[in-house]
Amino acid sequence: MNKQLWILLIGRILTNFADSLYMIATVWYVKILTDSAFLVGMTSAIAILPVTVQFLYGPIIDRFSKRKILYTAMFGQAFFVGIISIMYFNELLWLPLLFVLMFLALSFSEATYPTESALIEHLASREKLTKVNSLFAFSYQTLDIICDAISGILIIFVGLGVIYLSTSFLLLFAGLMFFFYLKVPKSKKEVEAGTSSYFEQYKKDFVQGFQMVRKQKLLLQILFGVMAINVMATMGLAMLPVISSNSTEYGSWLTSISVGTLIGTLISSKLEKFPLNRVMPSVSLFSGLFWFLSIAFIDRLFIPYVFFSLAWLGIGILGIYIQTLIQVNLPKEYLGIGFAFLSSLLGSLSPIGYFTGGLLGEITSEIVVLLLASTGYIGFAIYFFLHPKLKNQLNTSFGHD
Repeated sequence: MNKQLWILLIGRILTNFADSLYMIATVWYVKILTDSAFLVGMTSAIAILPVTVQFLYGPIIDRFSKRKILYTAMFGQAFFVGIISIMYFNELLWLPLLFVLMFLALSFSEATYPTESALIEHLASREKLTKVNSLFAFSYQTLDIICDAISGILIIFVGLGVIYLSTSFLLLFAGLMFFFYLKVPKSKKEVEAGTSSYFEQYKKDFVQGFQMVRKQKLLLQILFGVMAINVMATMGLAMLPVISSNSTEYGSWLTSISVGTLIGTLISSKLEKFPLNRVMPSVSLFSGLFWFLSIAFIDRLFIPYVFFSLAWLGIGILGIYIQTLIQVNLPKEYLGIGFAFLSSLLGSLSPIGYFTGGLLGEITSEIVVLLLASTGYIGFAIYFFLHPKLKNQLNTSFGHD
């Protein structure tokens, strides 16, 4: 990888670590304050809500300096997390206020993901895209493992306020690094002479981007299936803090997710020679079965954590394949808005999943919801096997043009 990709990677690692820490702290704060499955699910729903409006960032990402977008997003997120820490230390952190500040912070955070994905495609050669995506995912998920493993201990020994304050400084540092060291070439749209006003240009770019995404018929058919997975998975994820008796146990579940996803991203580059129409449904079925087994054996010491890691191994592979599919199917000049549209599409139903999971957990039980969540991945495998276009047209691999 070149120097600029390394700077982008280090910044992504720092911000991903910070995001994980303050999100775990927030969910656990709501858990201990309310002990309500519904409110825990609502917290996660609000946290994922900014993803649904990510498409609004698209024209800005393609038209303006991606470096400026990144450091502005870091500074904005650091500001709002800093306010949360001040409110917490002064015992003024009213739950609705926490939800608003969390939403604003994560709204800035969401601008970074499509921006970075677009930059990766600009800075890496096409034949190395899968490997670069895997390396990015591997690197920051390694820190995710550390973060998730120690989060419960940190909450107990240093307190929620210290976690909020330290993550604010970490985000500020990442923003300064992008400000001083990140250098990226301007895209074609950035150097075009603007003849329209900003809002007219925004509207034009938005419509063009939407029309371009709408033409990606096969890609959209895959993503519709992924949307269904996301709804079911988020229903189950909303219940993890509810089934945890303490913050360390919650951290163990999150560590299982990180370890599995990390291994999955490592394996994904080894599978790039195999046909997509075999890899994607196979790993999805694998994930669904081991998710189910992890809950079925939930009282068996370390077994549920091992099975849950195996489930997320498959999910990690699937995630890399989805990201690479998007990158190789979108024209370069529309990568920013394309990623923004498709990320919004993928995340559009996730808040409903978290909300529904919390509601069902309140009405039935968290175990029922977690078992139900596993059926999403099994259903996606069936959808893939039965869909004629997906079955017949995706008979190539990323290793071949």
